[in-house]
Amino acid sequence: MGLYWFIYEWRYSTAVTVVTTVSLLSFIYMASGAMNVDNAPWYFSSDREYQGMLLLVILLPGYILGSAIYSQRRALQIARTIDERNNLQLAGAVLHLPGTGTAIAGLLGFFYAILFNIPGNGLNVLEASPTERAMILGQTTIWMLLACLLFVRITTSRAFRKFSDDAPVDIFEPSNLRPFAQLGLIDVLVIAVGLVLSTVQSLDFSFRPDNYSKALVILVPASVFLVMYPIWGIHVRMKENRQEQLDELNRLIREASKSLSPDDVHQLEVLLQRRERVSEAPTWPVNVSTFQRFLLYIIIPPLAWVGAALVELVVEGFLGE
Repeated sequence: MGLYWFIYEWRYSTAVTVVTTVSLLSFIYMASGAMNVDNAPWYFSSDREYQGMLLLVILLPGYILGSAIYSQRRALQIARTIDERNNLQLAGAVLHLPGTGTAIAGLLGFFYAILFNIPGNGLNVLEASPTERAMILGQTTIWMLLACLLFVRITTSRAFRKFSDDAPVDIFEPSNLRPFAQLGLIDVLVIAVGLVLSTVQSLDFSFRPDNYSKALVILVPASVFLVMYPIWGIHVRMKENRQEQLDELNRLIREASKSLSPDDVHQLEVLLQRRERVSEAPTWPVNVSTFQRFLLYIIIPPLAWVGAALVELVVEGFLGE
């Protein structure tokens, strides 16, 4: 009950989680001597690069935990809205999160960090320096938390997808279906902000593709899945519903009298107008133009940063530096 109140009801839980996590990690790294750039591990090429990575391992775990609370709280609010509009029981499924599956996801995140994000010599923790241990702690913490967050979000998306099959479909009035699309938009926003936040690891203004490739190979497919999966079944049903109406209208148009009598002309004109309106009806529970603008807004910041970094690389290449 206390955990439910903290995550879903207390309005300050997200902020308190972020501040507490960042403060705790700052204390740990300060106690380990990691704040002193003179103790930077051997694999950092500059003090700025090390400071950027230190900022990353301090800030990102707090952001991930805060995002987990925020996104799950919003998911419950959206689920309750869906239940009210469609007489479903989605909210209960959102609250039911498998602890074992989350723990396994965290373990997989740990192994992913060890295999792909920690220099080989740093795996020998007993022989590593205190700052190397601090970096190992930071990397494994980030990937374990991120794996748990993705598992929780995917589990929630699956619940939305399952209950979407029971929601009534009306291509002319899809307002009861739009909340299903809100879940994916929130998840993509969380991921996009996290990617923007990850650029703090490049305080030396050097673009290192390897620093981002390990995350992008996981987060880009996850973003596509989290956006599309909850609403894909609805899209298929809306598309089928529209096609059924078009087939029926085409049949009626073929069978309608083509004489020029006022009644026959009026009837045919009504059928033709109806077919045009049905053919233009959306098959997604979200306005496509709004969705495109949303994606554009969240993609512009990281693309602008990457573009500036690439220009820097080109200039340095021409100057021979």
